[in-house]
Amino acid sequence: MKTEVLEHLNRAKDFLGASEALLERGYASVAAGRAYYAMFHAATAALLARGIERSSHHALISSFGQFLVKTGKVDERFHVYLREAFTLRSDSDYLPAPTITAQEAQAVIEKAREFIDMCAPLCEEED
Repeated sequence: MKTEVLEHLNRAKDFLGASEALLERGYASVAAGRAYYAMFHAATAALLARGIERSSHHALISSFGQFLVKTGKVDERFHVYLREAFTLRSDSDYLPAPTITAQEAQAVIEKAREFIDMCAPLCEEED
């Protein structure tokens, strides 16, 4: 596995742990935002393993769909997870009073865990 790919995968795990800790302390909206970043770094790692690098969130999400979902390597639900988490992250970061509940945060954290587990083997592959 390339060093940069491994670093992004490790960063994904860091963000997942941070999101869990934030939720435990009562910061649901911030936890949801960090869960998105866990997925962001896992998706970045999976794409980098294929030599695909993107610099914006929208480009990364689009490329994930194009190169991993449409090719059949990844189930469509993971693309949905990534898009939904991005929306929650935007709400968390930019709304003055986000309304993300603890249950919503827990759900996105669970999806992030599943997302990372799905991306990890893809990081071992190279196209």
